[in-house]
Amino acid sequence: MTLTILWLILIGVLTLIVIMLVTAWMGSPKLYRLQSDVDLRLTYKRYMQIYPSANMSYEEYKRLQVQRAYRKAVSSTKIKRMVR
Repeated sequence: MTLTILWLILIGVLTLIVIMLVTAWMGSPKLYRLQSDVDLRLTYKRYMQIYPSANMSYEEYKRLQVQRAYRKAVSSTKIKRMVR
């Protein structure tokens, strides 16, 4: 009986450690997104060095930069279609 309880506790602790390691390795999606938005200020070449898995052309990168810059530069109350 006690041996079974100890095994269950051990399995629970190991599972918790694995979950913590996986979440630390993946990082927070919100933080990754914020960092990616900040990195859009970089040149295309440097951005592709940091994010090699981002398969986008130069034109797509520039379009994304323009969209993000507009979104950050203009308040939502100034954009007429967003005001209710």
